[in-house]
Amino acid sequence: MCFIRKIIVFFCMINSLRADTVEDFYKYVTEEFKNIQSYQVPTDNKNVFTTCDSKIRHYGHFDFIIVGAGSAGAVLANRLSEIKDWKILILEAGGDLTKFSDVPGFNNYLQQTDMNWGYMTSSQKTCCQGMENNQCVYPRGKVIGGTSTLNGGVYARGTPEDYAEWVNLGNPGWSYEECLPYFKKSEFVALKNYDKPYHGTSGVLYVNQTSPPSAIAEAFLNANLEKGLSEIDYNGKQQLGVSRIQFNIKDNLHQNSAHAFLNPIRNTRKNLKLILNAAVNKLLMNGNKVKGVTFVKDGVLYKAKASKEVILSAGSINTPQLLLLSGIGPANDLIKLGIPVQNNLPAVGKHLQDHPLFVNMYFRTNVSAPNHTLQDNLERYRHGMTPLTNGAGLEQLAFLNFQNEKNPKAEIEMITFAPPFSVPGDLKAAYNFQEKFRKVYEKYNTMTDISIIISLMKPKSEGSVTLRTNSILDFPSININYFTDPNNEDLETMYQGIKYALSLEQTAAFKHIGAHYIGEQPGCEHLISRDREYWYCALRHMTSTEYHPSSTTKMGPSPTDSVVDRNGLVHNMRNLRIVDAGIIPTITRGHLNAAIYMIAEKISDAIKKIHQKL
Repeated sequence: MCFIRKIIVFFCMINSLRADTVEDFYKYVTEEFKNIQSYQVPTDNKNVFTTCDSKIRHYGHFDFIIVGAGSAGAVLANRLSEIKDWKILILEAGGDLTKFSDVPGFNNYLQQTDMNWGYMTSSQKTCCQGMENNQCVYPRGKVIGGTSTLNGGVYARGTPEDYAEWVNLGNPGWSYEECLPYFKKSEFVALKNYDKPYHGTSGVLYVNQTSPPSAIAEAFLNANLEKGLSEIDYNGKQQLGVSRIQFNIKDNLHQNSAHAFLNPIRNTRKNLKLILNAAVNKLLMNGNKVKGVTFVKDGVLYKAKASKEVILSAGSINTPQLLLLSGIGPANDLIKLGIPVQNNLPAVGKHLQDHPLFVNMYFRTNVSAPNHTLQDNLERYRHGMTPLTNGAGLEQLAFLNFQNEKNPKAEIEMITFAPPFSVPGDLKAAYNFQEKFRKVYEKYNTMTDISIIISLMKPKSEGSVTLRTNSILDFPSININYFTDPNNEDLETMYQGIKYALSLEQTAAFKHIGAHYIGEQPGCEHLISRDREYWYCALRHMTSTEYHPSSTTKMGPSPTDSVVDRNGLVHNMRNLRIVDAGIIPTITRGHLNAAIYMIAEKISDAIKKIHQKL
């Protein structure tokens, strides 16, 4: 009887959209868009952490407390709760998913909802010059599923060389050969053509491609083939090449970590307690041990105890913020803010790495996207058809190397945004553009123009996450610090990517659709010749971020330049562990979500081995 009930629940979930009429769904979506237009992104954490009084209510005792139900936290909760004797509490600062957030093509709009923390970078001097106050938006997920709910759902692991670099930095056990079984453990490959030894076939995380491809997609593919690239499975034996994007999508839904790892178990495993809208504001310290956490829910302050471990999976921004506020970090910085030093770890919040993203490469074509209405596209979506099944309007990508054609290490990723979603709708929300930059974007045609995004895979510049004040009510300071490497290698590599994108104009495939560059670069008008200096200027003005922060609590053997050991255990601590993108020693040549799932799978096994031996 229980089995039958589970089957019924499963089919109810995948048919939830079909239960509504198209008209009902259309009314719901248009109402959500109205809410988005009127939404005010917060500028601090007062709405999350303000309490009604100072009284602390006791919430209970658990074996493990997991902070954050994002990409890593969801995996940890699933795998650790497999041990029936372990009592698990997972605390998520945000709320639940909606039918709107489940639509892959709507992910960018979630930045204008309370599913986004609302962060922006600090004012920059070497990038974000085209944005108001020289600040780039920096969305982070405040919702079950974390940023895997807000992102485009791209599944891209990186290269074996990325993981070899982790090992060379003093982290044995993290070679690609040792990580591959954990990539495969999560994965259910639903691709038609793929490199079979590299993919899993029995996991819960679907890896799929959408259809039908647009005419633009075929042109981009053929243009790159003309340039000498191969069509590849970039998560297989070779990364350099061109491919349709591999998405985490199942039954048309954006399959974030909540869909894959939490929803199937959240109401069936009695040893797992998931609390939404519960924001952790402090670690409860006792020497080199963490006793538990305090958290705020509905304005009430609670305390929960952990007998085995507290695991931080709050992400590369919120995890270092919580550590610093709890007295774990660079001693001098903490003393200046009046925070008692519990553990002097100089690397907390340092070494921020992300993928810089040039966002103003537009090409006009003589091909127009079908002029479907929103209601038409919702109907197409219900039948598993593009464009709304494409996360953020993404369609194709290419990984490139300009120094050595036989070198498997990508320097640049090129991503295409195909019409009708090639131009962001709300430019202020999407990029925080200054007025003159918004006017340039308003000239682009949403039906005929394609955007080619240039992303730097291995930046040499590093940023930081620091505290503005000693209060959790204030946002942390995020300094992305792009293009600050002393030899301008980051700018030069991006410039080579721009030149490659422009060279596609000369291919027969692009000429067939009349594709020609139409971009304007405000702020660089004084540079007449479109040479290196012109594009360096454009990069400083119109480079945003791919929202892939990593390495702020990096993994390594030494407490002087890293924060956690190879199993995520915080240096000098007995039972505090970090499992999220922050522990990545150096950023991968891919999209980080795939690596985060793998890291959480691998460390879950390590935790089981450690505690089952005790």
